[in-house]
Amino acid sequence: MKPFFLVPALILLPLVALAKPNVVLILSDDMGYSDLPKFGKSEIPTPNIDRLANEGTLFTNAYVTAPVCVVSRMGLLTGQYQQRFGMYDNIYGEDKVRLFLNQTLLPAVFQKADYRTAFVGKWHLNGNKREQYSRGSPLQRGFDEHISFLGGDSPFWKGTPVNRGGDPYPSPEYLTDLWGSEACDFIDRNQSHAFFLYLAFNAVHSPMHALDDDQDQFPGVNNENRRIYDGMLLAMDRSIGRVLERLDKHGLTDNTIVVFLNDNGGGESTERYAPHSRNFANNKPLQGYKFDVFEGGVRVPMIIRWPGQVPPDKVYDKIVSSMDVFPTLIEAAGLQVPEGQPTDGVDLLPFIQGENKTKPHEWLCWQNRSWLPKTEGGFVVPTRKVHNSAIRKGNWKLVRLNEKLESGDRPSPWHLYNLAKDIGEQNDISEKHGEIVKELSSLFDNWQRSMHPSIE
Repeated sequence: MKPFFLVPALILLPLVALAKPNVVLILSDDMGYSDLPKFGKSEIPTPNIDRLANEGTLFTNAYVTAPVCVVSRMGLLTGQYQQRFGMYDNIYGEDKVRLFLNQTLLPAVFQKADYRTAFVGKWHLNGNKREQYSRGSPLQRGFDEHISFLGGDSPFWKGTPVNRGGDPYPSPEYLTDLWGSEACDFIDRNQSHAFFLYLAFNAVHSPMHALDDDQDQFPGVNNENRRIYDGMLLAMDRSIGRVLERLDKHGLTDNTIVVFLNDNGGGESTERYAPHSRNFANNKPLQGYKFDVFEGGVRVPMIIRWPGQVPPDKVYDKIVSSMDVFPTLIEAAGLQVPEGQPTDGVDLLPFIQGENKTKPHEWLCWQNRSWLPKTEGGFVVPTRKVHNSAIRKGNWKLVRLNEKLESGDRPSPWHLYNLAKDIGEQNDISEKHGEIVKELSSLFDNWQRSMHPSIE
């Protein structure tokens, strides 16, 4: 990647001179950290995601709030640690998620400001496919319209049922292509009005379904499952390219903020995972996968593009969080955070523009239910009252695994890693740095006490 030189302040257009900026928030699903050429050694060409990075700022230390779908999306759309409303895993049931249902989501802030709002893709925020509840659908959380499926995973083939607010109907094309078509249609219909578009792909989450033509682009990949995965990611990049081209066509590129990130780490390729979570992603050199609080579960690719406001071709290496998307977009549009609702994220624009020389976050915390096999050799499932925890401060990362809550047992030991020297979290150096363990564990304990107890 080309070295970045700070963009002179005069080049950045004053916010007051701009019309209300449009927003396109793009989320991928279960993608491996190294499956984009900009982040790792990947065989998959992603020219359109690369374009976003070349024309915007790429974040190499970006994190989500959880290593699994539902709670990660809660953190993204509320700008908060979802632990504030008792959510530590993919937990379903209207009563259990009542505190989350009381939060104002990001699209609702834009809707209130007379933006046209649309959701396209995977929702997964008012139950799973077998257990939906009445409150919490996209139309009730700030979207004027949506085309989606509401659960956690879906087939990709033409004919798959999708929902536009009424009864399900068969998708007229491969699902990843449909999401791109619908996003483009929304832009066409709202080109003269400020809009907020949340485009949440279910690619590259399993099931492993790729079009033959897309798989055929990888003749040198011998593993069939990996070849299918490559084809799925290729299709997602193609749809993202169509959206970017549509912004170009209507002259909207310069006044549209595009954010791209992944919801959590990639799924593993072994029988440790149930088939619906296995997708053959590449997280190397990170340790762990989806469900883990190791880097492979919570560190994700993230890019922000906004010509004239976000420096192009820049790499930003300070710690940032998906929680920052909420305040960043609201501040960029000149809107207000909902009164009385806490925000754990920060506006990233002053940091990446060079106006603020400090760090967006001194530290970040994670606490999530452990996923463990029910039987020896079986695949992992969420285990009640057993949690994994982590905190990162600077290059130090403290991890505690399989702590039994409310058991009276002695807490599991903390493990310490220096990410500057050990990005793969292979060498526990807690015994050598007891003072660091003490400092970080104290920070974590204070954070934990400020959160709501787990609803399980």
